[in-house]
Amino acid sequence: PISCGAAGRPGSTWHRRVMSSVLNRQQRDKVANFQAVTGAPAKLATEFLKRYSWSLDQAVDIFFTEGHSFSAKAAPPAVDARKLDTFFRKYKDAQADCISSDGIQELCADLSISALDPVTLVLSYHCRAESMGVFTRDEFCGGMQRLGCDEILKLRGKVEELRGALQDRVACKEVYAYTFQFALDQGQKCLPVEMCVEFWKLLLRNHFALLDTWIGFVEQRCKNAISKDTWMMLYDLATQVKPDLSDYDMNGAWPVLIDEFVEFVRSQAL
Repeated sequence: PISCGAAGRPGSTWHRRVMSSVLNRQQRDKVANFQAVTGAPAKLATEFLKRYSWSLDQAVDIFFTEGHSFSAKAAPPAVDARKLDTFFRKYKDAQADCISSDGIQELCADLSISALDPVTLVLSYHCRAESMGVFTRDEFCGGMQRLGCDEILKLRGKVEELRGALQDRVACKEVYAYTFQFALDQGQKCLPVEMCVEFWKLLLRNHFALLDTWIGFVEQRCKNAISKDTWMMLYDLATQVKPDLSDYDMNGAWPVLIDEFVEFVRSQAL
């Protein structure tokens, strides 16, 4: 596949080689989160995390303490700890120290969005939530600190900015990669096709000209679950290959399912 962006950006040749062959999945996720918070390029993010033994919070704190800054991402405004605690408690489950599905529904209602709005995936990404349908205290409060929001009005004011991440090819790829892991049940390595289809509709509509064709193809041809490799390579197909697939390299390292899809599309054009 064709690389996109300058060296060090997600999607670049350097990023793929270093992130895939040297770092494990958890480390790659931490690099992506470090970049999301700081705006730093991948190479610098990796250096900071290695320096502080992959402690994300410590690496981010030292990054800003040392005065580093990148125009792409300004440091979020400080939040009031008491206000943030009150914010969390408003939606907290009565029986546990977390926000469960009812609280999330209430939060979404107060944000004037549906719980099925893809913005909720961006919010979960910033909170680094590990499981669907729940925010732990640490996840929610950490996410709000990163967003600079300690009350519902501030978060409501961020909704369009969060939605804008879905329009940006690089930012959306980070959310897209996170979503696969987020949606997995414990012990799973692949996602059911039906679940993937729903997420593709939410995340790829603005990036993949052949989305409807792909969904129809997968629903007819794919009986197995979707692997992380196929999931991620589909994003590359959607964003790095021409809509008519004229520059698709059949000899590239594409998953078999994507090769078969390209053959199908080309046969339909004959």
